[in-house]
Amino acid sequence: MEKGAFSFGLGGLPDDSATKLADSVVQHLEMAMAVGLLTDGERLPTEAELAGKLGVSTVTLRQALTILRDRGLIETRRGRGGGSYVQDSGTVSHARAEARLRAMSTEKLRDLGDLAEALTGAAARLAALRALPEDVDRLEELARHFADAADADARRRADSRFHIELGLAAQSSHLTTLMVQTQGHLAPLLWAPKWPAPPGTAHEHALIMTALRDHDADAAHRHAIAHCSGETRVLIDRHLTLASA
Repeated sequence: MEKGAFSFGLGGLPDDSATKLADSVVQHLEMAMAVGLLTDGERLPTEAELAGKLGVSTVTLRQALTILRDRGLIETRRGRGGGSYVQDSGTVSHARAEARLRAMSTEKLRDLGDLAEALTGAAARLAALRALPEDVDRLEELARHFADAADADARRRADSRFHIELGLAAQSSHLTTLMVQTQGHLAPLLWAPKWPAPPGTAHEHALIMTALRDHDADAAHRHAIAHCSGETRVLIDRHLTLASA
């Protein structure tokens, strides 16, 4: 896992019943797949290591892995080189994204968008003031990956990681954790394969990057909020289209 998916704050599940804990593990791992922290073909840590990172028993972890296997999100290989491997292609299938978006209300989508704006705007402002040169280089690389992406999955990973890396560039672990969780909800809805990409995303990334390089905190904040606002409008329009069909 690049940088370690669990260094982004995915660990530390709350105490609860074994069934609820297994469901929480499933949600955490699905979220990591949705934002590209766990990628297709990647081998998960051993059961003992992964259970320790998430703070659950190996029994609970195995229950969660069984659910993920049944959903086609991981496969388990035996023998030399065996283990559990990510099968990411089903994470944002169009059917699942459409069903999820149809079930959400306009108010819920707007609320989620407001959260994304607040977090991303704050991260961009702080990143303009605090980012190290290597942080800016990493964000530039992700912006290029998005611009060059050939399919929805690649765009999903690049845009999600761009948001998350803004949190890291802001030097705020708590902000980064919240951004991972928010992107875990938004990314599968935004980047389902059959929907067109939100317009202007590559240009919006470029505007944020210019502000970061210029250490212009106000401009970084303004462009980040505009970026998130545009994505929220796309989701609400899709929801309304589905609701009226």
